[in-house]
Amino acid sequence: MSVSQTAEYALRSVVWLAQNPGEPQTTQQLADGTRVSVSYLPKVLQPLGRAGILTSQRGINGGYSLDRDPESLNVLEVINCVDPIQRIHRCPLKLATHVGGLCPLHQMLDEALGDLQRRFAETTIAELLRRNTGLKPLCDSASAGLFELSAAPAAGGPKAQRSD
Repeated sequence: MSVSQTAEYALRSVVWLAQNPGEPQTTQQLADGTRVSVSYLPKVLQPLGRAGILTSQRGINGGYSLDRDPESLNVLEVINCVDPIQRIHRCPLKLATHVGGLCPLHQMLDEALGDLQRRFAETTIAELLRRNTGLKPLCDSASAGLFELSAAPAAGGPKAQRSD
């Protein structure tokens, strides 16, 4: 079980914007800060804009800004905008004998997905920024490292790049 690469990109973008309040970020600035391809970034940002998580403004001094308070914006809301976690509600194998419920394997997997959703729902973007791990999110300097989530690409999505 993992978070899709698109969901991780969305989280990177939101974290970057939360770290730069009051400073609208151009697509290029966001791409540079998050290490997300400038050509792929609009696919990530558009659903966040539709959900009211960020706003965009064209023109001089334009760019993207976080439109939600990082204290009340949780990780699950960001993930759900771009690639929601898929719970298991019926047998993925479509077995006739499993119409009434889930077998122990699929029930356990669904419970784990539920635990993941709860953990993401309990964690705000502001909490991520406050965590004292000795590493600053999305900062690649001698005194800080990158913000990373264990993520794998979604089926048909972009390939994970482990170089970042």
